[in-house]
Amino acid sequence: MTTVNLTQPDLTLQLDRNGVIRDTTLSDRIETGGLQPWHGRPWSETVTASGFATIERMVKDAWHTGVSAFAPVNQLFPSGAELPLEYTTVRLGGDAGLLAIGRRFHVVADLQSRLMAAQQAMERDHWRLRDVERRYNLMFNGANDPLLLLDAATLRITEVNPAAGRLLGVGHDWSFIDQIAKSSQPTFHAMIQRARTDGQAPGVVVQLGSPRESWIVRASLADGGVAPSYLLHLTPLAAAPRGIALPDRNACPALIARLPEAFVIIDRDGTVRQANAAFIDLIEAASEAAVLGARLDRWLDRTGNDLAMALELIRSHGKLMSMPSVVHGEYGAVVEVEISAGTDDGLIGLLIRDTARHATPPRSGGVNPLQAALAALSLSVGSTTIHHAVDQTVAAVEQHFIRTALTQTAGNRKAAAALIGLSRQSLYLKMNRYDLE
Repeated sequence: MTTVNLTQPDLTLQLDRNGVIRDTTLSDRIETGGLQPWHGRPWSETVTASGFATIERMVKDAWHTGVSAFAPVNQLFPSGAELPLEYTTVRLGGDAGLLAIGRRFHVVADLQSRLMAAQQAMERDHWRLRDVERRYNLMFNGANDPLLLLDAATLRITEVNPAAGRLLGVGHDWSFIDQIAKSSQPTFHAMIQRARTDGQAPGVVVQLGSPRESWIVRASLADGGVAPSYLLHLTPLAAAPRGIALPDRNACPALIARLPEAFVIIDRDGTVRQANAAFIDLIEAASEAAVLGARLDRWLDRTGNDLAMALELIRSHGKLMSMPSVVHGEYGAVVEVEISAGTDDGLIGLLIRDTARHATPPRSGGVNPLQAALAALSLSVGSTTIHHAVDQTVAAVEQHFIRTALTQTAGNRKAAAALIGLSRQSLYLKMNRYDLE
């Protein structure tokens, strides 16, 4: 893309006190041939008739005030070309005359449109930041668990939510390290150091307050641009589900712990409460203590969409069958998985299967409807046009994806549409087209 210097004039005219052109300077951005025929002619004779009065007014204003306001003029060039320019006229010292400076009118309009676009973008960013701030305040102040913001340099509390003030009795500008038992301070400092280098750190158990009580504390680095902070999320160890205090992999009941498939228990908010050894291996974590209290979407899909969809389906139907997703390990592994889930007493159990490990070749006894449709198309080469074959292929693929999505979402059309990337209206139209009601 060519960069245009908008500060340089496109045409400069040196005039005498009567407005007669004495000399001209033309920018290389305008290709209209030479301007020698203008020399010695009044400037007003080189513009269209509608510009006569404008030229006379600018010349008069420049002589009386030193500079005229910008005004648009249709300039006629010796080559016959006509170009809209915006001029201002400046009086030179003594008897040197005047200087008329012109720029292409669309360049000025482009500057104005850019300015307007920049102002609109700033306004959008302002309201977007206001919305983010509002959501942050709702989440921070409405959380049931204590949340704290610590200054990264001093480890003093800069912000505290109502739950932290109520349960911990701490406030603004308190030294958080002073609230921690001496025996727990090295563990806390090690967690903070990891959050400083990695951006976040797994939870550790520390003794807080007086009397000393055990809390699971997790930290993440919140870089505000001016002064970085640590966001601390605290969970009382005594209130955690059974087994959450155990740092090894035996926190789940014995049968679940020995499952070869990854199994994890979460609450209604997606927070991990229990996990077996296979799940710890799948996400490449060091121990169960490193994942307890973290949200599942830290590893599942990472956009939050899959977890949100799974929770919605479980709330609606009480279970989830073979939903495809992706798990990201702590050290970069990416694994395609299939999730099935059930719920009881406010907790959700998820069975997460590595689909690559369980992939099997197609059975010889049956043929997938999609495979059958594609096989039939391969046999029709020569008897149909390529456009008809493409239409049939697209139809077969669409039907296959719609049937699969409806099966995986237990017939929930809203969830099925989201799963395959369609609007609900588009899904309904395609279901009617293929008679899939």
